[in-house]
Amino acid sequence: MTQADAPPNLVEVFRSLRMPDCDQQTLILSAVGIHSWTVVRGGMFVVVVPEDSADLARHHLREVAQEAVAPALPMKVPKPRPRAWHGSVLYALVMIAVAYVAGRQSFGFDWLAVGSLNGAIPSSQEWWRVVTALTLHADVGHLLSNLLFGVVLGFLASRAVGGGVAWGGILLGAMMGNALDALWMPVEQNSIGASTAVFAALGMLSAYAWMLESSVHLRWAKRFGPLIAGVILLGFLGAGGERTDVVAHVTGFASGCLLGLLLGKIPEQRFESRALQLATGACSLAIVGIAWLLALR
Repeated sequence: MTQADAPPNLVEVFRSLRMPDCDQQTLILSAVGIHSWTVVRGGMFVVVVPEDSADLARHHLREVAQEAVAPALPMKVPKPRPRAWHGSVLYALVMIAVAYVAGRQSFGFDWLAVGSLNGAIPSSQEWWRVVTALTLHADVGHLLSNLLFGVVLGFLASRAVGGGVAWGGILLGAMMGNALDALWMPVEQNSIGASTAVFAALGMLSAYAWMLESSVHLRWAKRFGPLIAGVILLGFLGAGGERTDVVAHVTGFASGCLLGLLLGKIPEQRFESRALQLATGACSLAIVGIAWLLALR
């Protein structure tokens, strides 16, 4: 009703500069059986009700307003894990050590020949090459670039899920990526380098961050931001150069994403286990060592 139709002894329960806002409030009140009117006071539209209905009207309007607002859930931020740099140091030491002995052809072996990834693996069954190839590099520049990106991404992953789990996941993702690459590449092709592990780390970080944000009410651009950023970095860093094994980069990234999704389903408290971190870290080093023992036997 308008101001002229409104009876006396009315109490204000809502006001707005817009008439449609008041119409919405009167509709809500009419649905619960409370008579209301819209009047003009002081240049604003005001919803009023009989004095004896004022408290009940405010209660209903407040409930509807609260239901209309989505609950603001706190952002899930992973607890930073201690000693995140330990795994990056070990990674760097392993890469440098293998580069040194391979360059000197220590123990009389051609380390590149026995350890590189190639398309003959499915028939030769030399699956240790999916590991050994990760530790070999063509030259110093190749080694340094993989050291830089590997150390940084490995550190970030270790901060999120702990050093042992992070590097265990990176190694597993890289092995999966190299295995898929070996199934794809021609028999005569060879591939070496830790870049598959670098992109596995990138994929794992991207998917894990997406899992943390997917349970929060965010706009799609924010929710998918980590994955989008990972794909952009994959395209920027992984698709250039004549000797670049693009397939290995893509398969490494995809494998890392899969592992990141799985890690995102594990309660964060599990990553606080020192025994778990030590066990997965030790297994990772053991896998690299055993792969090279098989290659050099």
